[in-house]
Amino acid sequence: MDKAPILILAYNRPDKVANLIHSLRKLQPSTVLIGIDGPRLNRNSDDIRVAEVHKAVELIDWTDDVHIRGRSENLGLKRAVIDSVNWAIEMHGKAVVIEEDVVVGPQFLDFMNLMLDNYKNENSIGHISGYNVVPRKFISTKDTRLTRYPESIAWGTWERAWKNFDESLEWGTSCSVSELTEIVGSKTGALKWKLNFSDAKSDRISTWAYRWIASMWEQNQFVLSPNENLVTYSGFDSGSHTLTAAPWDELPIGEMNLDDLNIANIVDVDYLAESWVSKSVFKETFPGLCKGCTVSMFRKLRQEKY
Repeated sequence: MDKAPILILAYNRPDKVANLIHSLRKLQPSTVLIGIDGPRLNRNSDDIRVAEVHKAVELIDWTDDVHIRGRSENLGLKRAVIDSVNWAIEMHGKAVVIEEDVVVGPQFLDFMNLMLDNYKNENSIGHISGYNVVPRKFISTKDTRLTRYPESIAWGTWERAWKNFDESLEWGTSCSVSELTEIVGSKTGALKWKLNFSDAKSDRISTWAYRWIASMWEQNQFVLSPNENLVTYSGFDSGSHTLTAAPWDELPIGEMNLDDLNIANIVDVDYLAESWVSKSVFKETFPGLCKGCTVSMFRKLRQEKY
């Protein structure tokens, strides 16, 4: 099996980077890429903390195949992620992408590489997830499931899928409510995503992830997710774009029998899990839509003011 390189996305949290590296030491990936965003202007502490992140990378002592994409200035979350994933894909044709505020479990890389290898030519799948937030009682399939909703903290993809990444969000902002309803299953959900894509297009929210979602939906691609959680995430305590607590409970790292995974055929969409994610994570409900409209309005007013 041709194992994928890992790409660490980092910025100014050296303690998080060190914790991630310590967890990766047990798995010892042979090729490690690190994209480190630059310090923000007029933030003296940023210069120090970004320098500490570069220092923390020296903790990778199990391989010499380490490549760093540092930046002298701050690109911001959206541009930094897109630039780093482009870099990794251009070099290797696929990548396992891990945010700095993740700690990986013992089976994470084995699962990711198994799925990336098995589904490399399956065009209906564009993304492999390693992070599961859906409680077991809301899952109806055995080991893995297809979903329309990617997570963006510990995941993998291939060049064949990433080449369709549309930074302009052209499809997301021009598609009809009917098209989105067919994808997400409800008109309320479709309207919520039209709002999400509009906010992202206008930079009322800075997000690469909504662009990735729209790009996969345009291609009618799915995400393959494990039904066990394979990593832990601590980004809600200090993330750059995290202003509220997590809308879900962090699940403990689980265990999968990777030898018995049904990888001979494409697994099914788990509609029970889809319903939970759409309502609990993405708030595709009438109250969620109302709140989204209110927040969007305030963002627009603030944007016009400044």
